[in-house]
Amino acid sequence: MFAIRAAARATIAVAPVAAVQLRAASKAAVKKASPKKKVSAKKVAPKKTVAKVQVKKVKKTAVKKVAAKKVAKKAVVANKAAAKMAKAAKKAAAKKAKAAKVAKKAAAKKANIAKKQVAVAKKAEAKKAAVLKKKAAAAKKAAAKKAKLAKLKAKKAAASPAKKRALAAKKAAAKKAAAQKKAALARKSAAAKKNKLAAQKKAATLRKKAALAKRKAAVQAKKAKLAAKRTAVADKKQAIKAAGASNPYSLFVAKTTTGSKGKLNFKDVAAKWKNLSSAEKAKYAAEAKKNNAAKQKVKASFKKAPTKYALYVKQNFAAAYAAAARKTNDKKQAFNMATREVAMKYKSSQ
Repeated sequence: MFAIRAAARATIAVAPVAAVQLRAASKAAVKKASPKKKVSAKKVAPKKTVAKVQVKKVKKTAVKKVAAKKVAKKAVVANKAAAKMAKAAKKAAAKKAKAAKVAKKAAAKKANIAKKQVAVAKKAEAKKAAVLKKKAAAAKKAAAKKAKLAKLKAKKAAASPAKKRALAAKKAAAKKAAAQKKAALARKSAAAKKNKLAAQKKAATLRKKAALAKRKAAVQAKKAKLAAKRTAVADKKQAIKAAGASNPYSLFVAKTTTGSKGKLNFKDVAAKWKNLSSAEKAKYAAEAKKNNAAKQKVKASFKKAPTKYALYVKQNFAAAYAAAARKTNDKKQAFNMATREVAMKYKSSQ
């Protein structure tokens, strides 16, 4: 087969070369057959014969090559047919193997199902046997119980009437004792319940009284605080009043009109003030200044000490407000922005 394929390839490769050679030989023969110069008939005749022979040889070679090509083509076709048959045979074998595999799998599945069925049947039989055994044991137990009860009944029937009476009396005494115990417990429970309710009521009353006292104390404390505040305000006013007038003219009026009765003529007082010399007015001014200092001291004594936050706001609010005012023209909005910023900074610094 390989030899045939090689021959076919060689034939296909050589065929064009042979055709070229044939054409070249034909041209040469034609050229020789029609020379430019006149040649004698004796010389021309042998040359024609040689050309014909060469042409025949070339044709024969070409025919052989065509035959070889046909043979190679037939060999290729045969090879293809053989490969196709081999492929079909392989496919059939694979199909057969697959069918065998499926059959084997089905058989294994069937066997497994049969095995499972046998196991289920065995399990059912074992269960049935266990149920029968349990029933038999229950019947045996019931029979034993029945026999025991019959024996006890017979024994009870055989007991003497005196024994029966003693047993009844014992039972009655036990019943009476149980009833007495129950009644005692009930009485004890009722007393405990009553005591508990009384204790709860007492506790509620005490709580109510305590709450009332607390409220009363809160009201009293509030009143005392208010009274203390009023007293502090009155003391402050009195201290400020006692410090004297802080204005030179007011001080002059106070001094000149003290102890006078009836309506005051303020025009006369004003005229007297105008008639005073500068030195005399300076004395009143110095005393008024002194009184003003005393008043400020009294006011400062009643003021609370500023908190840390107040001091922080005093130090940082101006800068924050200036920065906020650059962002908006609304003064209220700028004030709110500055307040928020200062508060946040204060919180973060603590």
